[in-house]
Amino acid sequence: MVDGGGQRYRTQWHWHDCAMILLPVSGSVEFRDESRHAGTWLAQDRFVVVPKTRMHETTAGTGHRHLAVYVSDALIAGAQASLGTLTRLDQPAGGAVVFPVTADIRALQRLCSAAGGEVSNAGLTAPHLAAALLFRLLAHIERTEPLPDASTRDYGEMLMSDVRSFIDERIAEDVSLDAIAQRFGLSRRHLTRRFRQWSGVSIAGYQERQRIRLAEEMLIETTLQVGEIAWRVGFESGSALARAMRRATGHSPRELRARQRNRRLD
Repeated sequence: MVDGGGQRYRTQWHWHDCAMILLPVSGSVEFRDESRHAGTWLAQDRFVVVPKTRMHETTAGTGHRHLAVYVSDALIAGAQASLGTLTRLDQPAGGAVVFPVTADIRALQRLCSAAGGEVSNAGLTAPHLAAALLFRLLAHIERTEPLPDASTRDYGEMLMSDVRSFIDERIAEDVSLDAIAQRFGLSRRHLTRRFRQWSGVSIAGYQERQRIRLAEEMLIETTLQVGEIAWRVGFESGSALARAMRRATGHSPRELRARQRNRRLD
């Protein structure tokens, strides 16, 4: 199992003498094999299984990371004692196949990636986590129907979903449009156009909407002061939060809390 990726990641056409499972951890990657010269886009919601000796290449933009799991014939034979016949991995003449990622696979994948440290193509150092992920993957591959190939439209949606996640993770920070564009290797114009097409709002509008949503949750669920909540979600002051809430929802932070108190009394 190898933790890989990095800036402008790309591999040339090559093959392996064992099966490979490629799981994106962050960002999106375009995968091609002998039957996919148009490319299949993968993100955190799907992974690809590449049979041994199958020629393939991968290309990704900035911010891409993945786990590559190499599964030997001997390992497949040993796993079949516990999992039963693994027909999909035991067919070297077959083509690459895409599968959905489940929540438990994603959780194990993140733990394995964290155990591997920096993206340096170094072997991971947590055998028990690697074994747990591997057996879960093998069972999932054998028992789950494959996904159809991802299209160029799918890639655009994946990319904008990654942009949204990037913004959400830094919602309290003043992340500039230039910083987002550089992070994803896009021009400002292309980024803003794509994001508005995908979400219906500008990036600044999305940031404010998410800040207000988080502020409303904290106003309802905590007793924190309005100014403290404003700071935590990225507004410069309580009055700035109040102005944004009135503009977006028609009520202020204090009015929202008053409504919640009245509902509890009723």
